[in-house]
Amino acid sequence: MLDFNINDTVLGKNTQVASKYDSSILFRIPRSENRIKYQLHDDSLPFVGFDVWNCYEFSYMLNNGLPICRVLKISYSAQSKYIVESKSLKLYLNSFNMECFGTDVESTEERLSKIIKQDLETLLETEVTLSILSATSKVLAPFSNHTYLDLIQLVGLEVVMNMNFEHFNESPALLNGEVSSQEHVTCFHTDVLRSNCRVTNQPDWGDLFVFIQCKYKINLASVLSYLISFRKENHFHEEVVEMIYQRLYSIFQPSKLMVAAMYTRRGGIDINPIRTSHHSLIESVFIDPSIRVEKTIRQ
Repeated sequence: MLDFNINDTVLGKNTQVASKYDSSILFRIPRSENRIKYQLHDDSLPFVGFDVWNCYEFSYMLNNGLPICRVLKISYSAQSKYIVESKSLKLYLNSFNMECFGTDVESTEERLSKIIKQDLETLLETEVTLSILSATSKVLAPFSNHTYLDLIQLVGLEVVMNMNFEHFNESPALLNGEVSSQEHVTCFHTDVLRSNCRVTNQPDWGDLFVFIQCKYKINLASVLSYLISFRKENHFHEEVVEMIYQRLYSIFQPSKLMVAAMYTRRGGIDINPIRTSHHSLIESVFIDPSIRVEKTIRQ
C-alpha cells in the first residue's frame, strides 16, 4: 500500500487480474496534492463531507463454487488524508472473484465486509463505512429535500442560446452576482459538468447538485459558463467538487453551501463526492449504507 506517485498508479496501464484475494493491490492518493493549489488546507477545511463509491461488479464464490454478485457501497470522510485510486480498487475487488469464502451467503458477506472494511481503513487511515447490497436493497432518490431545477432552465434557453462559451479551463473570474441586503437560496442541478482524468486524460461526466444561501443575487449564466470551463481540466472527481465548492465559497461567502456530484460509472465504479458547510446539509440517502441511490440518466 503505497503513497501517490503519478508514475506508479495503475490507471492507464495494462494489468493482470489477480486470481486470489490480494490487498497489496490497493493504492492511495494524498488529497493535499491538489488542495494546496486552491488554498485548501487539511487542518482548516471550509467544508465537511464524504466520498461515496458504488462498486457494481463485486463477486465472490461460495465453497461449492456458486458465484454471488453484489454491489458495494463504500463511504469515507472528506477529512481523510487519502483517497483510494479507482483502478486499484477495481483490481482489488476483482481479486475476490475466483476464491471461495464460505458456505452460506449471510455469514460469508459478514466476513467479507470486515475484510474489505479493514483493508480500506488501513490504506486510508480513516473510518470506512461499507455495505454489501443486493437487488432487493431499498432504492431512494437523493436530493429530495429541495427542488433542484435544471441550471439551463433557470438561466433560460433563449439566454443560453445567445451566450458564447469560450473558456474551457477552470475560470473563476467568470462567476459574478449582485450583493444583496438579504439572503437568497439557489438550488440547481446540471449535467454540463465534464472534466478529464488527470492520469489517463479520459473524459469524466458528472451530474452536479448545488445548494447555496448567500447575500448575493447570483448570475446563474455566469455559473453555467464557469462549470463549462472545466471541460479541459484534468482532475480527479473529488478534486473537481472541492474546487467548485471553494470558488463558490470564496466569491459568494455563503452562510450555507452544498456541492455534490454523481459521476458516470467507469470500470464498474461510480464516485460521488459531497461537500457541505454544515453536517445538516449532507443528504442522508446519499450516505446511508443500507440504501442504493437512484441513478441519474447517465449513470
